Amino acid sequence: MEPLLLSGLKDKSALVVGGGFGMGRATARLLTANGARVCVLDADAERVEATSRELSATGICTDICEPGAARDAVKRAATEMGGLDILINIVGKGYRVRGAELTAQTQREALEINYLHHVEFCAAFGQHRIDAGKPGAITMVSSLAGLRPFPGQIAYGAAKAALNSLTASLAVEWGPHQIRVNAVAPGVVRTDRNTWEGQPGDALAGSIPLGRLGDQEDIAAAIVFLSSDAASYITGQTLLVDGGAASFIQFWRQ
Repeated sequence: MEPLLLSGLKDKSALVVGGGFGMGRATARLLTANGARVCVLDADAERVEATSRELSATGICTDICEPGAARDAVKRAATEMGGLDILINIVGKGYRVRGAELTAQTQREALEINYLHHVEFCAAFGQHRIDAGKPGAITMVSSLAGLRPFPGQIAYGAAKAALNSLTASLAVEWGPHQIRVNAVAPGVVRTDRNTWEGQPGDALAGSIPLGRLGDQEDIAAAIVFLSSDAASYITGQTLLVDGGAASFIQFWRQ
């Protein structure tokens, strides 16, 4: 896939939360290819070092679930890069649990990793841009499960639905400050953790209108587009990037 070239990213500074691997690393690479300056944040020091070295990027290693971690990371990234124009938050984790097995603790854990840290990063970034009196862009990664029901995805889907609501609400509140807030909702995507090789992937691909599973670069392209000036009149949206799966009833029978 040829790198996507977009307007208005050259010399912009972007913090990529979860930028050390997978979709985050693909996004950091694409931002760099478009001339943006990137700060890679990840909980794994080796991933931070490797990705930062590859992209000549700033790196931050921290546990985003620790109290105050989000505000400290935004402040540090803004200081080291002379300001922060773009926030991209990709960190999340699937929770497969069916309704009869769901507990409040499981739901709390799903909310913690898939929603609550987004709230803190958004608040810190939004305040930074409002104080600076300058526009900004936030793009978060949601999921198809936050928009359509999946068996066994109750806890995960609820957390992602909350993230979609946060996206729309912040867009309304921060629109007058020219801070855009959007989300990308991937469908079934090959990742570093799950390649979907063999029969499961073949079955899923055959149920998707475009006839294939998504790649990390497909999601990165959508994230970078929404973060760029090419999307300057788009805010409050959760963009499905799913190969048409959400529109195809057979997909939901898998």
